[in-house]
Amino acid sequence: MNKLKRITVIILVISISLTVFTSAAFAADSKSSDGEYLQSVINLIKQKYNGNITDEELLQGALKGMFTTLDQYSEYYTPEEFDKFYGSLEGAVEGVGISMELINNNLIINKVFANSPAKKAGVLSGDRIVQVNGESVQGKEMQEVASKIKGTAGTKVKLGLVRQGIKNMITLEMYRAQVDLPSVHYEIRGKIGYILIDSFSQNTSKGVSEALSYFDSKKITSVVLDLRNNPGGYLDQAIAVAQNFVPKGIITTLDYKDSTLEDKKFYSKLEKIKYKLAVLVNENTASAAEILTGAIKDTKAGVVIGSKTFGKAKVQESLPILSYDAYGRFNEGSDKKSANAYDFDSYMTDLSGWAKMTIGLYYTPNGNCIDLKGIEPDIQVKESTPFGIRVNLLEPMSVTVKPTLGTLYYDVLNAECALKLLKYDIDTPDYILDAKSVEAIKKFQKSNNLSSSGILDFTTQKLLNTKISELKQKQDAVYSRAVSELLK
Repeated sequence: MNKLKRITVIILVISISLTVFTSAAFAADSKSSDGEYLQSVINLIKQKYNGNITDEELLQGALKGMFTTLDQYSEYYTPEEFDKFYGSLEGAVEGVGISMELINNNLIINKVFANSPAKKAGVLSGDRIVQVNGESVQGKEMQEVASKIKGTAGTKVKLGLVRQGIKNMITLEMYRAQVDLPSVHYEIRGKIGYILIDSFSQNTSKGVSEALSYFDSKKITSVVLDLRNNPGGYLDQAIAVAQNFVPKGIITTLDYKDSTLEDKKFYSKLEKIKYKLAVLVNENTASAAEILTGAIKDTKAGVVIGSKTFGKAKVQESLPILSYDAYGRFNEGSDKKSANAYDFDSYMTDLSGWAKMTIGLYYTPNGNCIDLKGIEPDIQVKESTPFGIRVNLLEPMSVTVKPTLGTLYYDVLNAECALKLLKYDIDTPDYILDAKSVEAIKKFQKSNNLSSSGILDFTTQKLLNTKISELKQKQDAVYSRAVSELLK
């Protein structure tokens, strides 16, 4: 890995994938029965297995198996897998700056990030990817296509795209770059400052600081902090965000299993609470998001509203694991052997992979461990799901193309959801603009003094976006209760 660096931050995030340790760990004592046993099993496989398998593949499998047995949050990553995992938390990736979704076996771009190579090259939300560097992506898995599009900054990639209204495929060429992926989204809603945190990545505290500075400039002192569906992330980022709201004192305590590590307490130095705060949570609010929620609840820095949180107080750390060859070289002549690459000065190119492993538990300021229990909100409010639509997850339309009858397009789903919530006659919202939806669009356009063409033109999309914003404020029961509490 050419980007390896010592990762000292602690990761707290929901993960349904599992961890692994390198089988080199078994070799810590070459005379141990464990080491002999593992080697015997490897020899048996090599002798009897009628197929192709390398020593490295056997070791990788042993490592994955070991970490899988720990808990559901521990996992072993190959260097390539770790790059993907770590990049998702870094708040930046090297690529072209798009996200995509598989719709009816078509790879549709659902978001083009601001200031990205894709944005500058003219890629639009709703474009269908059909080729990457001249190679068809038909029938390929989304992850495989994504890996072809991603790459080292400065390298070139060509995307073949099908766009509504254009008969022939268009080819756009762009140079990959580091693309910032914002984890914080904010806006002012009347007298309320609204902050949504997707996860706690490396740029989260910066994003929250920007939001609060903006609110301060507009003299906004009532804040809604939306942590629903936030799976966690970096501990240091959760602490930094908490320091904006939690009064002087303990934010959380970390209790480590390893006796060589000293338990840690993290503090806030905030002398005076500045904002009237409501925190929104649900069953998918977890880990680092629960650290922030627990600190705010215990210190009464704000009111917690919604449903009981996930209940994960386990702490993970990522450790680099030496390859088998490197293990032998680095430990030669040593009585105390180790597979942990952090124990050696040079390990940059000598890794088998990385182990994300549970190393401790965290506690709230009042000393509560919420693992497997979750945090009960101060005010219980069930999330709104009229017609099965999660109102708080509605997204505005991209205003990039004009869907017509039969169009398969990401924005159609949001338009149909909005129209259904506005009581227009719509079947179950999906990605295809059918005849019934066209009629509903005509009625919406007519009632709003627009040309009733049935086409989702830009004027109609912009008006629907305004309606979506209003719906999220009025029909999101959790948010509405927060507003009523803050405006008392």
